[in-house]
Amino acid sequence: MNNLIDQKLFFDSFADRVDTDLQNQLISELMEKYAEVSAQLEEKNQLLNKYNTQLEELVKEKVKEISSSQVATIHALVKSAESRDDDTGAHIERTARYCRLMAEKLRDAGMHKGIVDDEYIENIEMAAPLHDIGKVGIPDAILLKPGRLTDEEFETMKSHAIKGYETLASVDSLYHENAFLRLGMEISRYHHEKWDGSGYLGGHSREEIPLSARLMALSDVYDALRSKRVYKDAFSHSKTVEIIKEGRGSHFDPDLVDIFLEHHSHFDEIYDELTNTSTEVE
Repeated sequence: MNNLIDQKLFFDSFADRVDTDLQNQLISELMEKYAEVSAQLEEKNQLLNKYNTQLEELVKEKVKEISSSQVATIHALVKSAESRDDDTGAHIERTARYCRLMAEKLRDAGMHKGIVDDEYIENIEMAAPLHDIGKVGIPDAILLKPGRLTDEEFETMKSHAIKGYETLASVDSLYHENAFLRLGMEISRYHHEKWDGSGYLGGHSREEIPLSARLMALSDVYDALRSKRVYKDAFSHSKTVEIIKEGRGSHFDPDLVDIFLEHHSHFDEIYDELTNTSTEVE
């Protein structure tokens, strides 16, 4: 009887060991299989991530190419229109450089941190040439008139700001969230506003006027004063600096005038560089 009991205990113990060995073997095989599958998945994920990165870069490059092409086309049209009242056609190039210079100095001075960054600087240089795109709709008899404009003619001339804004807004409706176009719309509509509210079109003042338009207002006036027009002779750099200084707090944002006065020699350099280059090309 005892032998039977001992045999049963032996076989039960043997069965338990076999079951445990089988379980361990199965677990080991499953873990190896899991490790193998995980390695395969990791390799595929790495390849997928690499592909996605390459695809993103390709898309960005294509978008950049398209954007550059669009910007070049718009600038060509603007320059063609600008040449109607600018013999050299360099006004848009100079004002773009002035705006970039001012924006860079604002960034370096830590001013307008929430607005002015590297992207803003690039965009304002591209958008600045759009400031007078609305002049396309102004008749030559008014645009090129050598004498003083009548009140009615001046109202027509002022309309170029809203005409330009509406033109760009129609493009913006097709390309939403385009920072370049948004800045162009701001500049076109508000660059004739003055710090004290005496400008046009809407009598906006101070920070109601977008920073981009305040930068353009100073840049545009500097270049207009320096340039010969059918209705005026060119002013010297020093005379132009004095006029802009006098406009501090009335026509222009005081902070921007302070930045300008600190770096005005660069404006003179840009004017000479691009005016001479344009004359040589002509």
